[in-house]
Amino acid sequence: MKSETRPRPKKNRSKSASARRRWWFQAHAWIGLQLSILLGFVFVTGTFAVFSHEIDWLLEPAMRAPVAVPAEEIAWGAAFDAARRERPEAAWITLDRPVGPAFAVQAVVRTTWQEPVRLWLSPQDGQLLGESGWMNAQRLLRMLHRHLMLPPKVGVPIVSALALPLLVSLVSGLIVYRKFWRGFFRKPRFERRARLVLGDLHRLAGVWGSWFVALIALTGTWYLVESLGGRAPAFPETIPPTERGVPVPASFDGARLDQAIAAARRSIPDLVVQRIQFPDEADGPIVVTGDAAAVLVRVRANRVSVDPVTGDVLGRTRGETLGLHQRIAEAADPLHFGTFGGLPTKLLWFLGGLLMTALALTGVAIYTERVRQGAPARLPEPTDDLEASPAA
Repeated sequence: MKSETRPRPKKNRSKSASARRRWWFQAHAWIGLQLSILLGFVFVTGTFAVFSHEIDWLLEPAMRAPVAVPAEEIAWGAAFDAARRERPEAAWITLDRPVGPAFAVQAVVRTTWQEPVRLWLSPQDGQLLGESGWMNAQRLLRMLHRHLMLPPKVGVPIVSALALPLLVSLVSGLIVYRKFWRGFFRKPRFERRARLVLGDLHRLAGVWGSWFVALIALTGTWYLVESLGGRAPAFPETIPPTERGVPVPASFDGARLDQAIAAARRSIPDLVVQRIQFPDEADGPIVVTGDAAAVLVRVRANRVSVDPVTGDVLGRTRGETLGLHQRIAEAADPLHFGTFGGLPTKLLWFLGGLLMTALALTGVAIYTERVRQGAPARLPEPTDDLEASPAA
């Protein structure tokens, strides 16, 4: 007679599931306790970095353009001539389109003592509006957020490596918070004691911000891959022009710059110029970059190299022709900072950053409240602070 296979008791399966949830909760709590200060710092600096240019606009009057001009009508040549009259001895680095309707054109030059300086010019007629140093709110927030003001080779891997525990924290939080999808519209229980209120706010921020946390964690993981040697292949090399002796000849003026931009637009008809990058070496071309048909790419993905003497196009790259590896690399920044959709996406990314900062702060506050109430200074059990969702 064949022996019957007995089903595993439900009680054992329940204990196993409870043990797994406890393990995930311990991982979630440990990451929050050990890394909350560092994560919170990276979150808050990244949040304000979204609007760093706007912060500088408020602090620096010279950045405020008297008249808003469409990108296609910017007086690039007049701006170049005005900046060169102001700083005739300086080496040119870049000329940048205004980042918003009320912003000025930015010229970055390097003085004879190797100091980068910003010149602000009217996009309408190129009139010089003022000058400022290289360090500003945008640079400060970028250096704090990107590499903690450490040497980039050290700081970038440290910051980007935080994406891995962030991803574990997201997954573990969703596993521990059973039926988390019911938490989107749960009201915090403000009538309860502080620790439970903080727990409710923590979970509410977690479920609403989960998509954003996942996006930041994934793009951060990509930055880690790049910092460890996994960068995408470089863009195709351009053909260098004839040796000139200097990067930009003295005879090069605004009229020639306008001709170079016109040549770039003929090469890529839908190009909306964002930046003109000047050569560092005598045989280097002027590189005109900007927006075109490709979506979710940095402006450098659409580029035309032009000989500053002859005006000949030496090479071009369009964002839609890049390989998969390059497209992933070019999409990381627009997705990480929310710059691909203008002001609406920047506002959304700012709110997402506030949610992530709130998650870090409320997580620490929950643990602090436990200690204040005399609870054991240990990692709590799931039933203590991450209560299960209400019964169906």
